[in-house]
Amino acid sequence: MKRTIFIGLTILVCHLAIAQKVKIIFDTDMDSDVDDVGALAMLHNFANRGEAQILAVMVSSLNPWSPGAVDVINTFYGRPDIPIGAVQRFGVYHKSRYARSLCEAFKHNTKLDEDVPDATMLYRKILAAQGDTSVVIVTVGDLTNLSNLLRSGPDQLSELKGIDLVKKKVKHIVCMGGRYPADVDPNPWGNFKPDPRSTRHVVAEWPTRIYFTGGGPFADSVQTGRIFFQEKYKDTPMAHAYKLFLKGWNRNWHHSADLIAVYVAVRGYLPYFKLEGRGYNHIFEDGTNLWRLAPRDERHYLISEFAEGIDPKSIGVKFDSLMVL
Repeated sequence: MKRTIFIGLTILVCHLAIAQKVKIIFDTDMDSDVDDVGALAMLHNFANRGEAQILAVMVSSLNPWSPGAVDVINTFYGRPDIPIGAVQRFGVYHKSRYARSLCEAFKHNTKLDEDVPDATMLYRKILAAQGDTSVVIVTVGDLTNLSNLLRSGPDQLSELKGIDLVKKKVKHIVCMGGRYPADVDPNPWGNFKPDPRSTRHVVAEWPTRIYFTGGGPFADSVQTGRIFFQEKYKDTPMAHAYKLFLKGWNRNWHHSADLIAVYVAVRGYLPYFKLEGRGYNHIFEDGTNLWRLAPRDERHYLISEFAEGIDPKSIGVKFDSLMVL
């Protein structure tokens, strides 16, 4: 009897652990900045800890090496079969200091412009197969793929239009883009700038909650990447990418904009950050953004400040530990 109860409790705990995994679709440009590499590494380590399930990775850049760079990291972490989708035709091309080099130096299976599914179709396929309000999307690249998803029509994958499929299947998204407050840099910046039309469309029409995180001093003060300069990790794809990207910078760390977004997507904003529930994110035609405190948009939330008593340096140390096996 006791053995039966013990087995039953063990099964229950296992089921609860599985149920607590956050189902993630990671949308990245994986080219112009290196924190995308760190963010995907962190996401894999959350998966290793049983906290996340990576359903797919979408690439929002037309750089032909970006899907392969994603596959390099997936393969390094023992998940070479994670589906990868990429924007087709009407996207933005970004140069990269590391994407091609990663593909040439490390094992992967993704070929240039071959066998990479269209991101919109892969989004529809993945979402259609999931339970209602069960998927969290974290976007750390251009919003091109998400805009295309919203505009998509019914097909053999789902009878729902894109916007209705999102409303049915997505719990919320975490969107890294912009700077807060905007006056730290009034010019268009980051992921909102390259495709402002898609940015305006997604921010205005996305039917679930959007948790915005951003760059600027907020992300700069969380310094990560030093761990990849240690001897133990020098031969990893992440070390390869960080060293190439930071060459000539005279430092061994980088900002954590994308890592903050991944952390929030999996673990939430506590205990490190504050949540702003007032106002909305206004996007101008050129990709400039401004967080306005009124009127209230019930979908928009902002994470751009540290919780009281939190030292950003301690977050950087924690994030570094979450990027390695």
